Amino acid sequence: MPQDYEFEVTIVAVIRVRAPSESLAREVIVASSALTSPSTDEIRLANKSGFATGKIATLVSVDFSIGGDSIKLIGVDERQQ
Repeated sequence: MPQDYEFEVTIVAVIRVRAPSESLAREVIVASSALTSPSTDEIRLANKSGFATGKIATLVSVDFSIGGDSIKLIGVDERQQ
């Protein structure tokens, strides 16, 4: 009988935010749905794709969370508009 296995995976995402200040940009990242868990339909599509390529394991669920201290500023584009 198949078992459920749970893994924690580190994901790196680069999100570009246009805001008047860095602190407001950070707030938007934490409050937005830019990094949300996939829907049931998206998981179903991923499983169909896996079966098509011969994989017999299925995704059950995916949950994301953002730690406030995990947001690192990697650049600022200060172009004049």
